[in-house]
Amino acid sequence: MMPFRQDTGFFPPVIAPRASGHLDVGDGHSIWWEETGPATGRPVLVLHGGPGGSIRTYYRRLLDPARHRGIFFDQRACGKSTYTDPFAANTIQALVADMEKLRKARGIERWTVVGGSWGSTLALAYAEAHPDRLSGLVVTGVYLARDWDIAWWWGGWGPILPDVLAVRDAILPPAERANPRLAFRQRIRNPDPAVWRPAAEALAMSSTETLDLMPAQIPDKANWLDERGLLSSRLHLHYDEANFFLEPNQLLRNAGRLAGIPGAIIAGRNDLCTPPKGAWDLKMAWPDARLSIVAAAGHRWNDEAIGRVLVPEIGRIAG
Repeated sequence: MMPFRQDTGFFPPVIAPRASGHLDVGDGHSIWWEETGPATGRPVLVLHGGPGGSIRTYYRRLLDPARHRGIFFDQRACGKSTYTDPFAANTIQALVADMEKLRKARGIERWTVVGGSWGSTLALAYAEAHPDRLSGLVVTGVYLARDWDIAWWWGGWGPILPDVLAVRDAILPPAERANPRLAFRQRIRNPDPAVWRPAAEALAMSSTETLDLMPAQIPDKANWLDERGLLSSRLHLHYDEANFFLEPNQLLRNAGRLAGIPGAIIAGRNDLCTPPKGAWDLKMAWPDARLSIVAAAGHRWNDEAIGRVLVPEIGRIAG
């Protein structure tokens, strides 16, 4: 079942990539990549969220299959990417280096980069490190990984969703509820499924509830999170513990490096995962970009309200 209806502004489904493969990036990691669209099209790199996410087939529908050369990849230890140790040399700096290796391997001089949620964080880090390699930058669900953003993700939304926060923290003994960030990290790293599984499922449940105007029903059955979901959760906490391997306020402090890059910043007005504050703060630091705050929209790219703005903005920036 396709996440988008056929009568929306998204492009038609692309059933299979034109090209795909693994790229050895060192440190025991090999990243999976895919391409769609014409080989001579305008290159557009699309970054998935997370940390710990993966390529979704519906991402292809963001790009014009006749004009855009879409490039997608699974980040280290994500999706179809392979690894010796999922956490070894798994940092935002390593991912930025992987993007450069992929660009060179695919023979691309400059590309438009599109990222949402954690993908926006990675897109900004890459753009600030390699501004000369960007022909454009589009970010949605902006996550700047500041202390404010981290605190919000861990429960700043509690006054809006108090019932969700209460259910999440109910699995913790009262003594651990004062620092859920530490408590969930310790529990999800525990090798005992009786410890890690309830914690990982509770964290996934609460995060999911912040993404959409009408969140999907959480599965009633026990043990709905599989080993892939556990690794995704552990990868997120690996980055979270290190403050996403960024210096305090690094992305805003270095936003001057984005000057002259054609850009778009998009936020859902009702996004409780990455509220519009991040998009607004980025716009103040990067005035060249066009900011769109979309009414009655949530966090994800398959939110049709987001898509009605995102798809044209990709076309405007990428050409």
